[in-house]
Amino acid sequence: MIRLAGRGRQTPPPPIWPEDRYEVVCERDEPHGNTRDRYHFPRYAVRLARDLETTGLARRVRVVRLSDGTVIYDRVGGVDLPADEW
Repeated sequence: MIRLAGRGRQTPPPPIWPEDRYEVVCERDEPHGNTRDRYHFPRYAVRLARDLETTGLARRVRVVRLSDGTVIYDRVGGVDLPADEW
């Protein structure tokens, strides 16, 4: 008898991806509007924020830690926490 994995399981399997922990809030000019993207790793979120500003694709970009709402990067607001505080 062959038993398929997960058959008869009472609870769903755990997610394969880790939960998102950081949000990149990007303010853009019309017609693009504002966007919000979520990331698990802070280095990718901060890198995206800096790249969007450098290339001129956004007016303002913030990176927010979702667990406590702390802004870890916001060039316009003068926030750029060191990596060990992310």
